[in-house]
Amino acid sequence: MDQEKKIQLKEIIEKLHKGASPESVKEEFLREFGSVSAEDLAAAEKQLMEEGMELEQVQNLCDVHAFVFEDNLQAVGKSKQVDSIPGHPAFVFKGENAGLKAFLSKEFEPALTAFAKDSSKANNTSLLQAVKSLSKLHVHYQRKENLLFPYLERAGITAPPKVMWGVDDEIRDLWKEVIADLPSKGEALLPVVEKLLEQVKSMITKEDNILMPMLLENLDADDWLTVARDSADIGYCFNGGVEGASPSDALTWYRWNSSLSAKGDTLEQSGDKVRLPSGAFTLEELTSMLNTMPGDITFVGKDDKVRYFSEGKERVFPRTRSIIGRDVAHCHPPKSLHVVEKLVDDFKAGVKDEESFWLQRGDQFILIRYYAVRSGSGEYLGVMEVTEEISALRSLEGNKLLAD
Repeated sequence: MDQEKKIQLKEIIEKLHKGASPESVKEEFLREFGSVSAEDLAAAEKQLMEEGMELEQVQNLCDVHAFVFEDNLQAVGKSKQVDSIPGHPAFVFKGENAGLKAFLSKEFEPALTAFAKDSSKANNTSLLQAVKSLSKLHVHYQRKENLLFPYLERAGITAPPKVMWGVDDEIRDLWKEVIADLPSKGEALLPVVEKLLEQVKSMITKEDNILMPMLLENLDADDWLTVARDSADIGYCFNGGVEGASPSDALTWYRWNSSLSAKGDTLEQSGDKVRLPSGAFTLEELTSMLNTMPGDITFVGKDDKVRYFSEGKERVFPRTRSIIGRDVAHCHPPKSLHVVEKLVDDFKAGVKDEESFWLQRGDQFILIRYYAVRSGSGEYLGVMEVTEEISALRSLEGNKLLAD
C-alpha cells in the first residue's frame, strides 16, 4: 500500500476513535480499499501511536478493528501457510483457539444462559466452575506475549503486540473480577461475565485473522523451530481432542524438524576458561552455576536489550530464548510499562541503585528485585532482575548454623 493509501486507512481508524459507527466506517473502507493486509493495518496503528495517540486509545479500537477488518484481510504468503501442518506451532496455536471455541459453545455459554434465566445457587456454582476452567487461557496468552510477539517486534511490527497485550490484560482483569465477586454478587455481575465472554471470542478472531497472517509472513523455519522448542516450557491449553494440535503432536513435529535443521541448541566453547578478577570457570561450570542459583536472573544491557537469562529447573516467570535481543519495553504489559521505564531512567541517571517489588500468588510469595549494574568506575552497564519465590524463607525463625 502506498503512502496515500496508508494515510486514508489511518484517517478511517481516527474516525472510529472519534465515534463514527462501525457500520458507516465499514462501508467507507470497502468502498476505498476492498481489502487490506494485516501488515498495512499494523503500519496504520503504528503511525497513530508515533503521532501521539495513547496506547489505551488504540487499544479501545481493537474490537472495532476486528469487526471492520476481519472479513477483509488479504491472505498473505500462500507459500508460508504452515498453519495447515499438524504439529506445527502455528497449527497448534490455531488448534487451541478451535478448542477454546468448542469449550465456550459447549460449556461456558450454556452455563451463562442458565444463570441469566435463573441465578440460583446451583447455576451460580456451574457458571463459576466454567469461569475457573477458562483460567487455562492465561497459558495461551503467555505463549503469544513471550514467544511470538518478539518476532513481530524484530520485524518492526510493534503496535499490534502492544495493543493485543493490553486487551489480554483486560481479559485477565475481567476474569479475576468474576472469580472474586460472582459468588457474592450473583446476577449483578452478569454484565461483567457477558463482557468477558465477548472479549475472549473477539480475541480469537484477532489472533486467527490479524495476528496469524503477520506471524506467517515474518517468521522463518528456524524461528518456528525455536517457538516449538520453547512452547512446552510455558504449556498448552484447550487443545485436548483437537487432532494435530496436542502436546504430543507438537513434540513429534519439533523432534522431526530439529533433526533436519542445521540449527542446534549446543554452545561452542574452545575449552578455555572464562576468567574473572576473582577466579575462573569453564563455560559449562559458569552456565550450570547460574542455572543452579535460587530464583531467576535476567540481564538487560545499557542499550535496553535483553542479553541473558538463567535457565533453572523451577522458574518463577516464563522465559524463552526468543527474548534475547528484545527491547525491555516490550517485555512488560502496557499497564506497567511506565514503571519499568521510570526505574531504568533512574538507574541510568544514578538516582537509584536498586528497587524491589513483591506479590502474593496463591501460596507463593514472589520477590522481584532490580539492580543497576555499574562498572568499577561507576559507568552504567545495564539492569539485573532477580526473581525468587520466598514463601519458605518468610517462616524462618531462630538459627540454623553449619555447626549445628
